[in-house]
Amino acid sequence: MTAELSGRRVLVALWGAALESARRLVPTRPCTDPCRGETVSRVLFQVVHFPKPEHRDDMIAAMDVIREKSAHIEGLDEIGAFEEPDGSRIVAISVWASPEAMQAGMGELFASVGDLPLDRWETRPYESATLAQVA
Repeated sequence: MTAELSGRRVLVALWGAALESARRLVPTRPCTDPCRGETVSRVLFQVVHFPKPEHRDDMIAAMDVIREKSAHIEGLDEIGAFEEPDGSRIVAISVWASPEAMQAGMGELFASVGDLPLDRWETRPYESATLAQVA
């Protein structure tokens, strides 16, 4: 498998996980937080990466590219990456104005790094989660 196909496979999986999570958050009727009675609004998508030490800089450079390319994506309120002091984990986050904004913008967000071999840069598979804002 070429590096381009490998990178695309990883990004397709990431995008698919993000979109499926967003679909679950998009209500078919107004959705309310059962504890607070408020409608679901902003959404946080996070991916925890476990970089191999020799690819830490590559992974951070890829995240810099995503950040640069994301400036014009409508509904993307915030984006960034955060690292454990020992470099064992990098947590990438994006905060979206709504689940619908996330659905609309994720393809463009991931397209900027579609050719990178992210799966070969990690010690183990990434972990992702999509969370609705509750407070």
